[in-house]
Amino acid sequence: MDNTFFAQWESFTKSAVDSGKELEALNMKLVEQVTQKQMELLSSALETGNQWFSTFGEHKALPELIAAQSKLASDYSSKLLAASRETGDLLTASRDEYKAWFEKMMKLLSEQTAAATAKPVAVRKAA
Repeated sequence: MDNTFFAQWESFTKSAVDSGKELEALNMKLVEQVTQKQMELLSSALETGNQWFSTFGEHKALPELIAAQSKLASDYSSKLLAASRETGDLLTASRDEYKAWFEKMMKLLSEQTAAATAKPVAVRKAA
């Protein structure tokens, strides 16, 4: 066998492993960021829940209680909306990173395929 085959195979496998590592890094980054957002949202929900229960002891009149709980609901709704926007921005940025990774890998694959394609060999005619 020709040594170029082994060199091409080694190049192909090395690029496949490297691209896998890049994809793993992209995935890990996204998971960490989304997990952080979820933790922030959970913390906010627990804080709002505690505040909601504390309003029962702070307010004696029903209209005051309803107003306080409405404000808490409104504040939490704003936090949910902000978290949704931030997560959307995160996913948009990740989409761009995944797209760049995919385009890079497709370019590399087409280059490797072109290099590995058999070249036609000139045939001598019989005399």
